[in-house]
Amino acid sequence: MSEQGSRAGHRPDGSAGEPVGGRAEQAPGARRDRDAGLAGDLARAFAGPGGTPAGRARPGTVDEPHLDPAEALDLAAPDAGVAGAGFGEPPFGRAPRLPAAPRPSVPGPGPAAPAAGMPRPGAADADPADHSAVQLPPSPALVCDAGGVVVHTNAALRRLAGSADPTGMKLPQLLVGPDSDARLVRADRRLARVKVVRWNQPGDRTVVLLTPFPDAAPAPSDEAPALDLERATRSGTWTFDLQAGTLTRSEGLVELYRALGVRPDGPEGPIEGEQVERVCRMLRRGPDAAPEPTTAHSSEIRPEGGAVLSCRTRIDRTPGGAPLRLIGTVQDVSDRRRAESRAQRSGQRFADLVATITTGVAMLDGRGRIVDANPALCQLLDADLETLRGVPARSLSAEPQSDRRGGLPDWLRDPSHPEPTYRIESLPLLRADGTRIDCEVVVNAAPSDGGRPFWLLVVTDVGERRRAADVLREADTVDPLTRLPNRAGLLEPADRLLAGPDAARVAVVCGDVDDFARVNTGLGHDAGDTLLVELAGRLQRELPHHCTAGRLSADEFAVVCADVDEVGGPQALAVVVAELLRGDVTVAGRPITLTASVGVAGRDAALAGPQPGDRGPRGDDLLRSAEVAVREAKQRGRGTVAVADRGAVVPARRQLELEAELRAAIEGDALRLEYQPVVAPDGTVLSAEALLRWSHPVHGEVSPGEFLPVAQRGGLQRDLDLWVLRTATTEAATWPRNGQAVAVAVNLAGLLPADPSFLADVTAIVEGAGLPWDQLVLELVETSLVALPRPALDAMSELVRRGVRFAVDDFGTGYSSLARLKELPAQTVKVDRAFVTGVGTDPADFALARAVVEVARAMGRATVAEGVETAEQFHVLRGLGVNAFQGWLFARSLRPDDLHRVLRGGGLPTPATSATPPGGTPGVW
Repeated sequence: MSEQGSRAGHRPDGSAGEPVGGRAEQAPGARRDRDAGLAGDLARAFAGPGGTPAGRARPGTVDEPHLDPAEALDLAAPDAGVAGAGFGEPPFGRAPRLPAAPRPSVPGPGPAAPAAGMPRPGAADADPADHSAVQLPPSPALVCDAGGVVVHTNAALRRLAGSADPTGMKLPQLLVGPDSDARLVRADRRLARVKVVRWNQPGDRTVVLLTPFPDAAPAPSDEAPALDLERATRSGTWTFDLQAGTLTRSEGLVELYRALGVRPDGPEGPIEGEQVERVCRMLRRGPDAAPEPTTAHSSEIRPEGGAVLSCRTRIDRTPGGAPLRLIGTVQDVSDRRRAESRAQRSGQRFADLVATITTGVAMLDGRGRIVDANPALCQLLDADLETLRGVPARSLSAEPQSDRRGGLPDWLRDPSHPEPTYRIESLPLLRADGTRIDCEVVVNAAPSDGGRPFWLLVVTDVGERRRAADVLREADTVDPLTRLPNRAGLLEPADRLLAGPDAARVAVVCGDVDDFARVNTGLGHDAGDTLLVELAGRLQRELPHHCTAGRLSADEFAVVCADVDEVGGPQALAVVVAELLRGDVTVAGRPITLTASVGVAGRDAALAGPQPGDRGPRGDDLLRSAEVAVREAKQRGRGTVAVADRGAVVPARRQLELEAELRAAIEGDALRLEYQPVVAPDGTVLSAEALLRWSHPVHGEVSPGEFLPVAQRGGLQRDLDLWVLRTATTEAATWPRNGQAVAVAVNLAGLLPADPSFLADVTAIVEGAGLPWDQLVLELVETSLVALPRPALDAMSELVRRGVRFAVDDFGTGYSSLARLKELPAQTVKVDRAFVTGVGTDPADFALARAVVEVARAMGRATVAEGVETAEQFHVLRGLGVNAFQGWLFARSLRPDDLHRVLRGGGLPTPATSATPPGGTPGVW
């Protein structure tokens, strides 16, 4: 086609227009064809390179030529590009190729049987240079030169190709596949199925006739659903023509690559090239190696970015079985692979977990056979995994099973059971060596993926657990030294007997070896243990019938008797126990004489526990009553026996209740302080002693004489001292001064200088209260000041250096000597009320009081007289040189508000002043 002809345009209606560069020269024959018949129509149709608008091609009637099977493996020439990038554009990449096979010549129809409308070869009036002079039929046809370049087309071909002029393209770029079943590459990158007939023309030209199949140009409405389906499934297709070597992608595949950020055509060729090359290698190995025609080849493409593409390739063949093209389906399976990876990792973690747990795990199939087990179960049953696989669960049962369930054991439930997960507390199983093992089995029944039953078993050896429980139970109820029941083991039969019909005849005896500590300190603990074992043996061998002996503590034994009437009553039973615990015992070659204090309590002597709803006393109540009787027996003397009664038990119980309530009162800040002034002879208040008071919410005022001994026995003295010191210093910091600072005196009985934290505790409390150091007096009884260690004396000296004063309370009533007074850093000595009471009437009291005052004065200590109640006592003590006075003569204990009024009033009247005593006559004392 001439240059002018190549630039000629066309009208939308398909009629030829004028060339852009002028009218082209045409052969005479062509001008004649323009004027008449079919030749004229063809001349008008091919006046320029443009074509008519695209339309659906009509199927032709050209006979299909014979195709040799070898042609299916003959790829296109090396310069054939990949279709799909647009006509006239360079190919997007070169596809992998098979080695070219010799292409057989395709016999043409020959001049003897030309098709209707075909040009007749050798026409005398045809110009070889003018390709448009070639007459083409109405069906799609084109003319190509010797190099295979398209030089002329008709309107029908341009419509079939999609309104684009393929002139200038190489024929392998336009047609792919064998002539009998070829594909025309349209402008929209779709393939139209056609039959091809080639007709050689003079001048090395070839006329190519195309007969479209009925589905050569699918209706546009068929394409949209396919594209929507590809988008919905995130997939696409590609086609590789084995003859032309061209690769074509669907629009959905192009969109998929774009959405994933995949570059389909890189420096090494198309991304599908590896799959194409793999299939081609199989095809080259011959028919034996080639797969079946319907077999799909699967692979995965993993481009950069983490996407995973699944590619399934099938081979399209000719009717003769020759490979024609490869058709691939690409789908984005990234989410699926990630889910599979997560499931695989989760499954592996589960498998690792099952393998590491120490409890046996097994899986049973629908027939009740073991399909898998963890190492713990293999060890439990003493068999390896390969031995266990396939073993029926019925064979593991150590007990006979019925035959009603088709080989399944009776303890396996059907998955349809309302409770598919259940626990079997004890199931005897057989080990590989035939021995039995008691197991706890948790079973979960569920249907498998195939609908058949599936069971998961969790197996635990409860035999070992029971043995461990027995050991723990024995440790809780048996004394390890004597092998007698301990307190808990002895209370079990006592509770059982007291709950029975003969509870009135139950008695508990408690015996405590007198001064047992001398054996441990004199002969050693081993000798003491030997002695205890000997006494335990006596009790076990010689106790009366229905009696059970036990060991409560180091040297304390107890006996529970089911029928005390058979042994003559509680007193007789106590005497028997006392006889067994006394006498001469040889230990380490040395005879030791023992005695024991014994107490006995019956049901009538015991009080029921404080729990509401109790019908009567329990074993612990009888045992506590017997222990109270033991304390009473020890007070009477060594080797005595006491029978508990309610008169002795009630006070003991009251002591325990009071101790608990006092502890709660300290923690709840439910106590209070009152203060008794200490005055000078002229009535000036020098200090005030803090006195503890307790207002019980139920019992009212509890006297210090009642609750202070309880605090001493219950170990609450230190807590009480800390509370009193903290409260007293806080309140004293608010006292009015009236020109003179009044000190607060705190009596200490639990917080003593010998305590390692004494100095730190006092320092923290005083500094926290903000009280000046010189306003604190700490009173200590002389018995607590005997043989103080050097750190305690140093702590007292440090407090004295800061300004604190120490007072020796109740001096002269203990066992310390007057010489001890000089070693103590104490500034005040308090004369006990025992000497003050008779100082005016008893010469002995007068002499003792005078001795204390004179010794204190000689050592530079001040003296305070306690319990002054009469004017005579005041005048005598003042005459002896007592410095200060405290007692009811001046004031009883005052509440904080009353003390504030006294301090603001300037002091209290004394017999040495002219003031009027409260309620008395002026000047009379």
